[in-house]
Amino acid sequence: MTLSRSFLPLILPIVLVGCQSIGFDGFPSSQGGDARYRCSDNVTLTLERAGATVTASDSRGYSAAMPASPAGQKVRYAEGIHALILEGRSATWFVSGQKPMVCTR
Repeated sequence: MTLSRSFLPLILPIVLVGCQSIGFDGFPSSQGGDARYRCSDNVTLTLERAGATVTASDSRGYSAAMPASPAGQKVRYAEGIHALILEGRSATWFVSGQKPMVCTR
């Protein structure tokens, strides 16, 4: 038995527990709710999910309610000049004409 095979049963449960605490879509549970992020340049981002729509607002005063884009998925949202990409504990917040904000939970 190799060393890597002996550690696999110990590592797998830790990885699975981490996946349950925060979804791939950046929210604490599959039902949604609020999520808060710290971004570059001392900006904070608050996300609130309601169904297939996410409302994003940041401390600079930008805010938008965005549907999933394309419809049916839970990581990309866009509406007009705003866009949001969620990846685990990270979010990238785009506002046209502004520098994209890289944020983490």
